[in-house]
Amino acid sequence: MYGHRGARGYAPENTLEGFELAKNLGVDGIEFDVHLSKDDVLVVIHDDTVDRTTNGSGRVRDMTLSQLRELDAGVKFSAKWEGAKIPTLEEVLTKIKHVRYKIEIKHGSSVYPGIEQRLLNLIKDLGVKKSVRVTSFDYDSLKNMRALDDTIELGLIIHGKISWFIEIAKRLRAEWIQANYGLLEQGDVALAHEQGIMVGAWGVNNEKEVLNLLQMGVDDVTLDRPDMALKIMKQIP
Repeated sequence: MYGHRGARGYAPENTLEGFELAKNLGVDGIEFDVHLSKDDVLVVIHDDTVDRTTNGSGRVRDMTLSQLRELDAGVKFSAKWEGAKIPTLEEVLTKIKHVRYKIEIKHGSSVYPGIEQRLLNLIKDLGVKKSVRVTSFDYDSLKNMRALDDTIELGLIIHGKISWFIEIAKRLRAEWIQANYGLLEQGDVALAHEQGIMVGAWGVNNEKEVLNLLQMGVDDVTLDRPDMALKIMKQIP
């Protein structure tokens, strides 16, 4: 079970504070997103721009790390979190330990040249490769990752029926399909499992949905409020 962008139901998303809270809630791992700054540093933020989540404005790609660090990534969520910063990927991987990391590449090399190699180099240098799953909607980015490394764990994020994407996942040699809960149908999980592909679900909003997913046999769930899943899991014999 993964905390979505940390624990974004309770704390500002994609911040060290949010990741630490998710860890304290008992998650198996944290899910988050990476972009490249103007000076080619891997930074953890969801959107292409800083407008929604910080007190600044502009595209991530047009700002240096120093400029990004001047922004407040917590105050828009709540005054309680004022002062939270946009972290680098290296900070997340070195400061939030003993969890698994689900890292979503928002844009591949067509937008951020060399991002896959930079990501791979960093996780290898830090010795966390076995704890990382690299995910993306971007087929070409996952294709690049697989070409760079035969054993890195990959997850294809989809917004549609699993049956449409199984062959794509197999061509990528991706171990996972990350599916939108609202589009999961009975039998989808079994269909993927028959092809040797595991299924993760995202977009989960309430306890009934969590219970339904567990009964469907999904392999992991990513939630804004991860303690909700933990509560349900404790109730299951």
